[in-house]
Amino acid sequence: MKISIVMSTYNGEKFITEQLDSLRNQTLAANEVLIIDDCSTDKTVDIIKKYINKYQLTAWNIDVNQKNLGWRQNFMNGIWRSSGELVFTCDQDDIWRKDKLAIMNKIMEENPKITLLTSNYQEFYEDEHTVSGPWENDKKLHKISLPNNYLLVKSPGCTHCIRRSLVDLSKKYWQPAYPHDALFWRLAIFSDGLYTYTDTLINWRKHTSSAFAKEGRNLKTIGEKKKWIKTAQAFQKTLENFLTNDVNSNTLHQLSVLKRNAKWLNIRYNFYDSKNIFTGIRLGFYWDCCPRYRQYLGDWYLIFIKRK
Repeated sequence: MKISIVMSTYNGEKFITEQLDSLRNQTLAANEVLIIDDCSTDKTVDIIKKYINKYQLTAWNIDVNQKNLGWRQNFMNGIWRSSGELVFTCDQDDIWRKDKLAIMNKIMEENPKITLLTSNYQEFYEDEHTVSGPWENDKKLHKISLPNNYLLVKSPGCTHCIRRSLVDLSKKYWQPAYPHDALFWRLAIFSDGLYTYTDTLINWRKHTSSAFAKEGRNLKTIGEKKKWIKTAQAFQKTLENFLTNDVNSNTLHQLSVLKRNAKWLNIRYNFYDSKNIFTGIRLGFYWDCCPRYRQYLGDWYLIFIKRK
């Protein structure tokens, strides 16, 4: 199967070479590597161009945006421009295991029902400690069923292998506020095509300057929480349209999950808006919808202790 890798870069000069090495040294080479730079102000672009020339990587290409688009738009543009039957999304600062492409390609070839395949990862931190996740590392293929807390994306985009059919569908449903990994995860899980292979095929770098870390810190305010809820409510409508237009199987369970989440999101927004204790108690009956269960207690902390 034709394989595309799509990498989004922005001011990644510190770690980019390690990631490029891990892509070049794959036991199964990608047919195309598309690198889209979002107007870096450091030496990222020069490093990549010199790297491509040094190793004469004719299947690799780097383009630089005319203006900064942000990582959400940048990733989606790259994914839509790719031509592979399988599309792997790639961060600029991780390290892939050399057999990642070979293993995931084989699984996708043997299982045409899979529209999105993820893997385990090993987080590694600046203090050199590591953590593996998100599942037990038993090196097996598992189907991921739809839970009530479906808004939790357990596998980051750097572990994703996306089938072309899902890439094509994403053109109908993406909105600028949607992260690419959240969109593909939810489209796949709501259409019964989400699977994971539980082996650590990637070293996922965790550091305080990443876009992921910065956005996580921003979410710890009442204003940002309310904004997140509004985005989640928009996602609800997107998934309802997806079930109506593009999912042909029985959708009773999917619709039930969406209905329960709609109530949860509405009550949660009202809790932030009104700061009413009884609304907070009512929110507790929808504990199972929280992406992470501790977030329910976090809501109380933000509203009544931090208060900002």
